[in-house]
Amino acid sequence: MRFGGTVFALELDGDFATCEAFVSKLRIAHIATSFGGPETLVCHPATSTHVGLPPSELESLGVTAGLLRFSIGLEDPDDLVDDIHQALAAL
Repeated sequence: MRFGGTVFALELDGDFATCEAFVSKLRIAHIATSFGGPETLVCHPATSTHVGLPPSELESLGVTAGLLRFSIGLEDPDDLVDDIHQALAAL
């Protein structure tokens, strides 16, 4: 670990199925609805943390069907970047 963890969002062109396909190809990050562990986690807010909000509110918050949030853990940063690249290439 070079530096501490962080949280970032990645928006894919597509819908929930696109996000599902991407997440299924990740080798390091695991799906989660809450962050805070030592491992890298990924969350699809539209179907988890924000699922109860009406579409108009989701839109105003910028929560799209293609939005994923990552909480970076203690894994090697280069491994995480490589993992995201290979998952994107698999779409």
